[in-house]
Amino acid sequence: MVGQTRRDGLSRREAPRYGTIFLLAVSFFMVVFSLYGAQASVFEKARESVIDTFEPVLTVVGAPVRWTQRRVGDVQDYFRLAAENERLRQENAELRSWMHEALNLREQLAYYETILDTKLPEPAAYVDARVIGENGGPYQQALILSAGGGDGVRNGSAVIDESGLLGHVVTTGAKASRVLLVTDFNARTPVYIEGFGAEALLAGRSTGRPVIEFFAERPQDAIPPGARVVTSGAGGLLPRGIPVGQVAGTSGGTITVDLYADTRSSDLVRIVDYAFPQDVDEDSGAAEQRTSLDG
Repeated sequence: MVGQTRRDGLSRREAPRYGTIFLLAVSFFMVVFSLYGAQASVFEKARESVIDTFEPVLTVVGAPVRWTQRRVGDVQDYFRLAAENERLRQENAELRSWMHEALNLREQLAYYETILDTKLPEPAAYVDARVIGENGGPYQQALILSAGGGDGVRNGSAVIDESGLLGHVVTTGAKASRVLLVTDFNARTPVYIEGFGAEALLAGRSTGRPVIEFFAERPQDAIPPGARVVTSGAGGLLPRGIPVGQVAGTSGGTITVDLYADTRSSDLVRIVDYAFPQDVDEDSGAAEQRTSLDG
């Protein structure tokens, strides 16, 4: 009994000891958590104080670093410019090669024209004008130009911008003229599709791309996008070879054309005054007829 009582006494004395250790542990963790929660503001304030204190030092020390970075950037820019200059030199060398080849071809062409006695048409005359207004309704698209009959403009003359055909003159006044655009609903422009030997009419649609409406003889092969379209000279309205556009695509048998010229925002244009050989032939025929009648 005595031994049993002694062991129970020891157990009762050890129980409060474990309880005390547990409470101390809980208190310790609570203190740690409290410090962890407060450290953000404490460390933030400390960091701000350190930055404020060492800001002049950092400025002085950082100046060489920033200078070095700028110099490194300048060196990189130099090497990039050197590479770009090398590329441009190669392109210039290639262009010079093409230029020399073009000059040689021009000399050869002049030689062949001389030995063959080729009769070339007179070069076209140009009248430069400014677009001063637009004229037309929802299905008509036309421009008013600042040049007219007094400047040598005639009905039927082609009107171009720096990229291609815009239309042709339909009305001529003394100091102004009206141009029917190739996109006009009533416009029908004789064109030629290079590489396919196909002549056709380009029809304006006012609200969209113009389309190839009619072929004199439809080509056997499908016309792919990108095929170049120029004026054909058929009908004696426009000279042959004026760039018009390129084939955009084919849908449902309809071929649409992307125009080279900007019909919406053209400002300065050029009127092509071209004398067709048929006019000369007609004049010559009339003169011959008059000569025969006089005889």
